[in-house]
Amino acid sequence: MNMEKKPLIHCITNYVAMDFTANALLAVGATPIMSFCKEEMEEIVSQCDALSVNIGCLDKVQIESMELAVRAAASLGKPWVLDPVGYGLTRLRTDTCNRLIEMSAPAIIRGNSRELGDKNACRRLARKTGSVVVMSGERDFITDSTHEIEVGGGDVKQALVTGMGCTCSAVCAALLAMCGDPLTAARATMRLFAFAGEKAAEDCKGLGEYKTRFMDILYEKSRTGSLFGD
Repeated sequence: MNMEKKPLIHCITNYVAMDFTANALLAVGATPIMSFCKEEMEEIVSQCDALSVNIGCLDKVQIESMELAVRAAASLGKPWVLDPVGYGLTRLRTDTCNRLIEMSAPAIIRGNSRELGDKNACRRLARKTGSVVVMSGERDFITDSTHEIEVGGGDVKQALVTGMGCTCSAVCAALLAMCGDPLTAARATMRLFAFAGEKAAEDCKGLGEYKTRFMDILYEKSRTGSLFGD
């Protein structure tokens, strides 16, 4: 694992999560770049270490840019992570995710139970795509169809912070760029978020303080070099 390198992570993500996501990536030792501009998509992907695609604020411009980015990642051998926000809610969201996966299977697919279904659905998706599938919840579930990992911990306040799940997907991409293994990156990210979520809640008075403390804990874990520790 190259812990000294600061990987460049290209995030096509939703507007409400951009600030929190960018700061979390910086906290864990990565460098974020965020662009929806199709004219520079291939050039950005060629220089980034991993790509994170989040369909939270979907529109025609973003869809075209996502497709260009995924094609570029596939041709250049760059890993990418998909956050299928609202999968199954509308035909556009569902069709977009399916099309992106068909273009090139993501290294990691991270969503919640509303988007991914249940453990059996995650297992089937992992077998079909070859991706590591991560389902966030009270106990996070991770599978590559061969190995299965559950991660407990965290705090209920995490569900009340806008962009927490979206940020988690982007950090999956960052840790993937650092270690090169999707299962290791997914497990480390979910453990990191569970630890930070739990520690941030200690003696915390409200959500504003909670969000700040969560970010501080990510930074401290990065500084001590224990992002991949137990």
